[in-house]
Amino acid sequence: MTSCAICNNGLTPEKEITCDMCRSYIHTTCSGLSRTELQCLKIKDRKLSFHCPTCSDLKLQLVKLHELTSTVGALESELRILKESMTSRDVKIDPIKVPDVECIIQEVSDRQRRKNNIILYNVSENVLNNRNDQVAADMELVGELLQMLDVSVDNLRTIRLGKFDSSRTDMKRPIKVCLPDGDIASKAFQRRQKLRTSDKFKNVFLVKDKTPMQLKLYREARQELLTRKAAGETDVYIKYINDVPKVVKAGGPEN
Repeated sequence: MTSCAICNNGLTPEKEITCDMCRSYIHTTCSGLSRTELQCLKIKDRKLSFHCPTCSDLKLQLVKLHELTSTVGALESELRILKESMTSRDVKIDPIKVPDVECIIQEVSDRQRRKNNIILYNVSENVLNNRNDQVAADMELVGELLQMLDVSVDNLRTIRLGKFDSSRTDMKRPIKVCLPDGDIASKAFQRRQKLRTSDKFKNVFLVKDKTPMQLKLYREARQELLTRKAAGETDVYIKYINDVPKVVKAGGPEN
């Protein structure tokens, strides 16, 4: 007798369905589908498909693999632009230092870790003797700032970047804010202009947490922008294309 792919118990034709990927048989009660969904699966020209847990996991991994492939492709584009920029300036590239596949994978992993973070600049820092009090003060401040941006967060972590100098009373070390997921970080970044309307936060700058490679590429683009403007071009600016900063002409083709 054929057994259910989930519970391994015997099956009966009237109480089984088939995975549309691997064709395994599964009890209707083990499928997790509602009665309406089960009825839809009986329709001849149905659009609804059913995948067993194993195939669902496989499908999810394929989606993640596609996302990873897209990210690697974007990184390869960034590396090509960086090499072209170095070549145009007669900079010799040491073949040993050219990033390999392992470096690209590490960069992808680093970006994945950082996508949940935002960095706050020009945030006043209270000089408190107790570190826990300092962290609590920063957490309260960041919570107020996020509330100003209409971003609700139950779980976050704050880290002051840089070395603390107890002799200074005007410390404004940047704050790295570690949020639960990238969607929340993106929402905060998209609404950052709201800070300009607040007397308390109008001088605070909110940016994404970039990797060293991303920062280097931006500095390269920034330098190119300044050079071209100094040469008389006034209609150029930096635009991110496939997550790569490039200098382009306003209202014209990419340049």
